[in-house]
Amino acid sequence: MTTADLAPTAKPAPATDPRPLSPPISRALSTIILVLLGALLVDVLFEGWIQQLFGHAGPIDPKTLQPTWVLADWPKDVKSALFLALLAFTLLKVAIDQSWRDFLTKAELALAALGVIMVASGLLGGSGLTLIGQALFVYFRGVIVFFAWRAVRPTMRQLKPIFYVVGAIAVVNATIAIVESMLGYPIYKLLGWTDLTWANINRAHALLNHPNHLGHFLMVIEIGLMAWFTTRDRISKKHWFLFGLLAWGMAATQSRESAIGFVLGIAVIWWLRRKPVRPLVFGLIVVVLFSGLQLVATPSNVGVLAKRILGVFNAFQTPSGQETEGTSSREIRVLFYQQGLGLYAKKPVLGYGVGQFGGTVAYQANPKWYEKFNFRLHGAKPDQVDSFWLHLLVETGALGFLAYLIWLFFLVAPMVRSRTRGPDVSPFVLWGPPVVVAAILSAFLSPLLEDQLFPVLLFTVLGLGWSTLRRGDSADAIPATLLAGPAHPVTALHRPAVLPAGVSDDHLTFTWRRKPTEKAGQDTDDRSAPGGAEPAGEHRGG
Repeated sequence: MTTADLAPTAKPAPATDPRPLSPPISRALSTIILVLLGALLVDVLFEGWIQQLFGHAGPIDPKTLQPTWVLADWPKDVKSALFLALLAFTLLKVAIDQSWRDFLTKAELALAALGVIMVASGLLGGSGLTLIGQALFVYFRGVIVFFAWRAVRPTMRQLKPIFYVVGAIAVVNATIAIVESMLGYPIYKLLGWTDLTWANINRAHALLNHPNHLGHFLMVIEIGLMAWFTTRDRISKKHWFLFGLLAWGMAATQSRESAIGFVLGIAVIWWLRRKPVRPLVFGLIVVVLFSGLQLVATPSNVGVLAKRILGVFNAFQTPSGQETEGTSSREIRVLFYQQGLGLYAKKPVLGYGVGQFGGTVAYQANPKWYEKFNFRLHGAKPDQVDSFWLHLLVETGALGFLAYLIWLFFLVAPMVRSRTRGPDVSPFVLWGPPVVVAAILSAFLSPLLEDQLFPVLLFTVLGLGWSTLRRGDSADAIPATLLAGPAHPVTALHRPAVLPAGVSDDHLTFTWRRKPTEKAGQDTDDRSAPGGAEPAGEHRGG
């Protein structure tokens, strides 16, 4: 027997990706991209308020005989510049890391098919190439955020500063919204708002320019908190206090679609997890309770809701185009749907072309776009038609509508297929599906999937979820990594006996589990990922 025979047998190395460790330039690009992502999140959350503060008085409104207020345009230019810079640095990082194959999934194929349909719709509908490009940018600018998160695959250490900043913004906005609902006009004026339409009906919007925007923002964070709560054995009182504050702030906006979206999100989390049920039920009670109390707090709130419900019935009794001088008030969304579906019936396959009907792009290209379609605005502003799905259906027809839904399905499918019922599931993976379901519902009642805020939030949630998916959990084979770059991915069920030099457990972006074949007492670590060790939902805003 030789000494070689006495030497311990080496265990086979875990499966790794053949790509080398990320070079310094790749890590530097990751830092730049994270800074840009954080800046973009902050920018979209403050854009409306900054536009208001730096605006100026405009001409007199002939209806109200009051001066109008012209919003500043440069904040939108800053946002567009951030999107373009983010796209450029993301492409550069992907090229340096040679990680193109990570972006060749079914979701990307569905996105490409949707893009082809939209371009064909625009060309056949008479939209110029510039108009098509502008429309595609508005439809898909959130995808840039999605790709950026996936290119970086950040660790919890890298995410913490962004979570803290966005979480603080959420708390401040929720607090202001609560104060607005209590004190009314003085707070709106103190913040610099000149359009007091929402103050007149006691709908708070804090530092955002629309109550629904604030409602959507807080809804996303509350769903994230619920996802995180279901992965914890114990939830502290301070975290429940935080959730209650955000729920109260959302209730102050009186955004019905946000409240309903949260309820649907809770149902999706329960379907994915099945247990524990207690935090989901308690969270549902808190949101419903605050929403109900906000509704009955003042008689005017009940009156406004009753008027809107009556307006729905009136709109069906007297459709758009059949009104007379004495017609009662009607719900504007129903009137828009009546006209939009009539237009769709005339061009059901590919629609009228992107950039033609409703939306920011159509309005900028032709402020009187509605005259071409004989579309009655009924006193509403012409910059949108109050429904993303109606806008998409009329512009791109049934093909565009179905292609968009299929794309959303492939965005969510990898997270649904991953293990979501074990004790070590990442809250990031649980966060995406309920937010998408809530967005699908809300998009029937608002243009949120193409507004200035929600796409950034939505694709941040989806990007974080995809970044933490484990290899093998998805047919799309999304790699999980040890580093913030694409280096050294490993399978979910294998932990290397010795981590690479310079790599600590802080870099792990998912939970390590013991090999099924190992005996008790060998490598008994069952560590929670940093994603499960921090109250991720507490700090998330998108």
